[in-house]
Amino acid sequence: MGKRQIVYKAGQIGGNNDLIDKEVNLITIEDRVWHGRIVSVNQSEVVLKDARSGKHTFPLDQIDKIYRDIVTDY
Repeated sequence: MGKRQIVYKAGQIGGNNDLIDKEVNLITIEDRVWHGRIVSVNQSEVVLKDARSGKHTFPLDQIDKIYRDIVTDY
């Protein structure tokens, strides 16, 4: 079993509804990493819910990239 990583740069995040309810790692421009599930995405912000059920809102201009791991069969 392997993993494949998909990286979304800042320009690919706004309005991308494919990210909703996906488990991701979000990296801010200050190099902080947040792990959780995306609750909502719009043209100005991303809302992330972490493992402790805390919700965090990130303006798009503060996000460097988002990446997620997909488990593959090979």
